[in-house]
Amino acid sequence: MIVPAYNESAGIADALRSLVASDYPDFEVIVVDDGSTDGTADVVERLALPGVRVIRQRNAGKPAALRHGIRVACADVLVLVDADTVFEPESIRRLVQPLADPGIGAVAGNTKVGNRSGLLGRWQHIEYVQGFSLDRRLYHLLGCMPTVPGAIGAWRRQALDEVGGIKDDTLAEDSEASMALCRAGWRIAYVDDARAWTETPATLRALWRQRYRWCYGTMQAIWKHRHALLERGPGGRFGRLVLPQLALF
Repeated sequence: MIVPAYNESAGIADALRSLVASDYPDFEVIVVDDGSTDGTADVVERLALPGVRVIRQRNAGKPAALRHGIRVACADVLVLVDADTVFEPESIRRLVQPLADPGIGAVAGNTKVGNRSGLLGRWQHIEYVQGFSLDRRLYHLLGCMPTVPGAIGAWRRQALDEVGGIKDDTLAEDSEASMALCRAGWRIAYVDDARAWTETPATLRALWRQRYRWCYGTMQAIWKHRHALLERGPGGRFGRLVLPQLALF
């Protein structure tokens, strides 16, 4: 499990405790501190949780932190986790099971909104259920998943290496890597009961910044993979079934 973290001292303890409490039998947790200025790495070290290690790097962005964690990880299955996300005990075990199929390159989990107390939180909860969970069920049936969420996703190292790993040429590195897997012929599964609870923006200003980055990054990824519209085979199927719908969304 690789956890990129930048100024996450407020919530990373809960996230790591939830990962360590997973009922999966054998794993390590690598926290990559991306030049935090709030003592995130110190918080992780003070926790002294079994199987958790922290790596410090100068601030270089989330994709660079993910690549750093992937380089030092030893496993063939990589679970990429946001530092503000809390997992249920069964989530990791359920998430990785589809990878028993050698044709599956990655697995998307079910991201749930944890802070639903205010009106903005409740609206985002409805949006996550309708706009993300239902869409991913459809993409799962089509065999074309455009995004493995950064909050909870499992990746086969072989598949990720085949498409060049996590890149930083878009603002949506998770979508870009997912699209690259689809074009390369790998299938991406969705597991509804592999749940992770994340903190969503609590103010309109923070929500705007997040969605601007998401939308702009997704459009960048669509443009990068636009040639899939004219390809044959799995790439063409992905391009013609998914890219127009994703652009409309």
